[in-house]
Amino acid sequence: MKSRIEMERQLLNELVENYGINDPRTLMKSQELDIVLNQYNELIKKEKPTA
Repeated sequence: MKSRIEMERQLLNELVENYGINDPRTLMKSQELDIVLNQYNELIKKEKPTA
């Protein structure tokens, strides 16, 4: 999952460089990254023991 997050971040950075921060492609990739990050955070929460 961490490698996917890193890949999505790199793609997002490339889109920002090529098209700018407000381009629809950049915004879509940002939303995709948000989804992956939220999935990762939920996974981490489930793995942590509660005290």
